[in-house]
Amino acid sequence: MSDLSGTQSVNSTTTAKNSTNSSAGSIDLDMSDFLELMVAQFQNQDPENAASTTDMLNQMVQMSTIQAIANITDAATMIYTSSLVGKEVTIGQYDSDGNLEEIVGTVTGTGTYNDNPVVFVDGVSYNLSSIMAVGHLPSTDSTDTSDATD
Repeated sequence: MSDLSGTQSVNSTTTAKNSTNSSAGSIDLDMSDFLELMVAQFQNQDPENAASTTDMLNQMVQMSTIQAIANITDAATMIYTSSLVGKEVTIGQYDSDGNLEEIVGTVTGTGTYNDNPVVFVDGVSYNLSSIMAVGHLPSTDSTDTSDATD
């Protein structure tokens, strides 16, 4: 017979983490969550149909690889963000009426806010994803020049 007391604590811990993360709009599982689930699976497996340790090891390697890729992506994003310091950027932001407002300014600093990269333009913080262009956006003309003939 298996001991279910460990499973209940794992389930309540995982449920608490998931409900906390769900309120933030995403569910993130890290390596410790994965290991807790793996231990619970080993504790509650059918002795006549035991789980393959090779499959578990492969899953751990895959999880580690995914975490490494995420860390590299985060580092590359921060390097890019820091390269914008001192450059002029165009920020797109919607006003209270829903109209797109273009804010042009110089990036004075970078950082993170709620695990999202931000840039500081003229003392105001904006998400990195709000940058529409490095420099000025070209003005839009009412005439379309893409249909010009040779």
